Amino acid sequence: MYSTILVHCNDRRRIKHVLAPALSIAERFESHLLALSVVPPVAIISGGADMTPIVEDSHCVEYREQNAEMRAAFEAAVVSRAIKPEWRDADAGAFPVADTVLPVARSADLVVASQTDETWYNSERLDIVEALVLESGRPVLVVPNAPPRSVVGRRVLVAWNGRREAARAVFDAMPLLQRADTVKVVWGRASGEGEEAKEIPVADICATLARHGVKCEGADEITHGAGIGESLLGAAADYEADLLVMGCYGHSRLREFVFGGASRHVLGKMQIPVLMSH
Repeated sequence: MYSTILVHCNDRRRIKHVLAPALSIAERFESHLLALSVVPPVAIISGGADMTPIVEDSHCVEYREQNAEMRAAFEAAVVSRAIKPEWRDADAGAFPVADTVLPVARSADLVVASQTDETWYNSERLDIVEALVLESGRPVLVVPNAPPRSVVGRRVLVAWNGRREAARAVFDAMPLLQRADTVKVVWGRASGEGEEAKEIPVADICATLARHGVKCEGADEITHGAGIGESLLGAAADYEADLLVMGCYGHSRLREFVFGGASRHVLGKMQIPVLMSH
C-alpha cells in the first residue's frame, strides 16, 4: 500500500511526463500525492582575495517563474481524481536541492522522479534521481524522458539475482505487483557488480510472489553477452512491459554517485518507468 507518494517536480518541460505515472499509481491506491518543487541554490562566484564574492541567482529567478507553470499543471491534473493532492514549495538556499528533497522522501512510501536529462543546462542543479535512489532508503520510480505513460504496472518485468538490492525492490514493489495483470521474473547472475550470487533461488521468489497473490508467469534466464543492463531493457521490450522492477547497485562518495554497470545502463537508456531500490 502506497499511502504517501512523493513526486519531485523540477522541470516544466517534463512535468506531464513525471506526473502521469504518479497520478496513475496514486489513484489506484487513493494515495496522498505530495508534489515537491525546490528552488535551486544560488551560485557563489569568488572574486579573488580582495574582492567580494558575487551571488548569481538568475537561474533561481527563472525557476520561480517556471514553477508557476508546474504548479498549474499539477492542479489541473489532479482535478476530479480519487487522490489527496498537495503542492509544496521549498527553497534550497545555499545547499544542493537533494538536501531539501531527501528528508521529505524518507517519509514517503514511494518516490517518483524524472530520469536525468544530460542535455539540459539545469540538470546538474535540479536532476537528483541518483541521490534519491542511493540515499533516500525508499523505492524510487524513475520516469524516463520519453513520451509520458498514463498506465504503469499492468505488465511488469522483475529482475532477480538473489541479492539484497533485488529483494528490496521486489518487496517494495509488492503493492504494484499484486495489482498487475501479469508479472514475469527474469534472472541472471551478477556480473561486474561486486560479489557474484552463486546460487539464485528463482523458484523461491516466484513461489513467494504467488503466495502474495501475484500473477507470476514464471522465470526466464537472461543472457548478457552485451551487458546485463542492455539485456534487461531488451527483455522488457520483448515482454512489452510497462514497468521494470530491479535493485540498484552503487554507492555515493562525497556526492559522487558510482553505479554498477547494469544500474548505470538502465538509468541512462530506459524507455519505460523503472522502480529501483537500493
